[in-house]
Amino acid sequence: MASFFEHQDRAQSRTVWLVALFLFGMSGVIGAVTMVTVGVHPPAWPLGILIGGCMVGIPFLYKLLTLSGSGQSVAESLGCTRIDPGSQDPAERKVLNVVEEMAIASGMPVPPVFVMEDSSINAFAAGGTPQNAALGVSRGAIESLTRDELQGVMAHEFSHIFHGDMRINIRAVAAIFGVMAVGLIGQIMLRAAAGSRRKKDTAGIVVIAIALIVIGGIGTFFARLMQAAISRQREFLADASAVQYTRNPAGIAGALRKIAQQYGSAVSSPHASQFNHMFFASGFQAFFASHPPIDVRIARIEAIAGGVLPPAPAATPTPDAQPSRVASRPMRPIPGSLAASIAAIGCVPAEGLRVVHSAIDETSPAIENAVHDRMGARAIVLAVCMHSDVDLSERQLALIRSRLPDVLATVRRLMPILHSYGTQHRMMVVDVACATLVRLDRAEYGSFRSLLADVVRVDGTTTLFEWVVLQVLRMRVELPMSLRTGEVARKNDASLRALAVPAARLLGVLALQGHPDERAATAAFHAGLDTLDFPHEELPAKERRTLDVVAQDLDVISMLRPMAAGQFIDAALVCVSHDLDTTDREYLLLRALSERLGIPLPPMLPNDPTTSRATLNPQ
Repeated sequence: MASFFEHQDRAQSRTVWLVALFLFGMSGVIGAVTMVTVGVHPPAWPLGILIGGCMVGIPFLYKLLTLSGSGQSVAESLGCTRIDPGSQDPAERKVLNVVEEMAIASGMPVPPVFVMEDSSINAFAAGGTPQNAALGVSRGAIESLTRDELQGVMAHEFSHIFHGDMRINIRAVAAIFGVMAVGLIGQIMLRAAAGSRRKKDTAGIVVIAIALIVIGGIGTFFARLMQAAISRQREFLADASAVQYTRNPAGIAGALRKIAQQYGSAVSSPHASQFNHMFFASGFQAFFASHPPIDVRIARIEAIAGGVLPPAPAATPTPDAQPSRVASRPMRPIPGSLAASIAAIGCVPAEGLRVVHSAIDETSPAIENAVHDRMGARAIVLAVCMHSDVDLSERQLALIRSRLPDVLATVRRLMPILHSYGTQHRMMVVDVACATLVRLDRAEYGSFRSLLADVVRVDGTTTLFEWVVLQVLRMRVELPMSLRTGEVARKNDASLRALAVPAARLLGVLALQGHPDERAATAAFHAGLDTLDFPHEELPAKERRTLDVVAQDLDVISMLRPMAAGQFIDAALVCVSHDLDTTDREYLLLRALSERLGIPLPPMLPNDPTTSRATLNPQ
């Protein structure tokens, strides 16, 4: 678990080599521009420094601000188009199914998937955090890779998300654009001069443009050096992680073989060179290779597998490329618990993939069809919050009939199905629904969210499950919508010491939820405090144990920096596992806590084959 928080913390705070190379490149470009300025007019050397700094700094800041919002901005820069989550195209359905399963198994929001219209095989992950990530995949990869190979490629990209590579990559793109901008400016000036009818008046502009293009070569040199320094070792790490996640080294190795033997990985976008270090395989040939040689990557994967891998299957679409999920597979006994899930933070646990795959196989086709539809996703969230009491549920349905009648029939049809699922299974369905709801415009979502709040309050109370659903919507739908409209995300840079009061209070609430009496809860609470080296104190007063107070404390605690968040999750686990048992209420509270901290919490694994059904689907 620590590696996830360490990687996120490091990516948030510093990237030493990237900064050093950028400064070298920036200094070289500014020095060259200053020399040109001095050659024209020696006393103007301060102006040369200013001009050179602006030529690098302004494009750098522009690109950083443009791309830092979400992975979608990167995908759009590369000319990608989003795959409709409800697509029934067999090849597109295949990649969407793979991504959904991996996202649910790892506990992260289901990222949007974009397609590059290239016949080559390539992919990328982009975004600042797991919460605003996006995945891109080429048309060639979608149509020519088997499901196992595609799963290996996507697992590689998920590794980049968890290791904090996306944030580093975005900064690198901005730095590369900045140091290459002088040459781009020179090219623009040269084209403008060539198109002018007054050739004599543009002679000086041509000379300056050529000088800038030459100087731009310096920027290009450092740009390629940056890409090579950033990318190569991270690609080896992502390959190894993909094998760990899928337990199928032949999948990712087969995809690499197809790239080497037949399809290639070149990307046709004119912006491919700036993003080269972000691709699964090199999308642009450069003097400094941004990726290790493919044969070396395959050899390392073979070494992990303990021998030579079987040959890749024929490069043709396979029978698993169907609109429906692959055939159901029997689950084998899986050891584990909530502790195992927390230990798996920051990866796609292979056992979790099996659990999720089994749950999806058990999901009704009516739910699967609705969850990818904008109206159906709203119906699903309303249905999971419907009361089991007949009179109360009729009052809730009356509200829906008066304000959103188009979903009423769907809510009625899905209610009994969803209520037959257990807590965790229902939360999986809500997770996928969020990926559809986030595509609504703010007015549509605002109307739905207001209705949902009134539906929840029909009985005068909010259950823990309903409250957790609202927290998930806040983080997976409302926060991305806010960032999309230009709002600035809050900084996560607080220490545990600075937030000791709300942190301790949350631990106390967790301890109270899962223990039979206050004496046992106090022991669990103190054990959690010891984990953080906090002094012992009394359990929170009764008036501080409400969901409203917990929500207020979560607002504050969500500002913890990644490493501090990881330590707090450790302490929370100590609290809930003190009695060696985990209840639904404890799981739900930890789920809400992880959502607000931006931590992808994998689903809880069953303890043994005799209790797995009860653990996954408690009534």
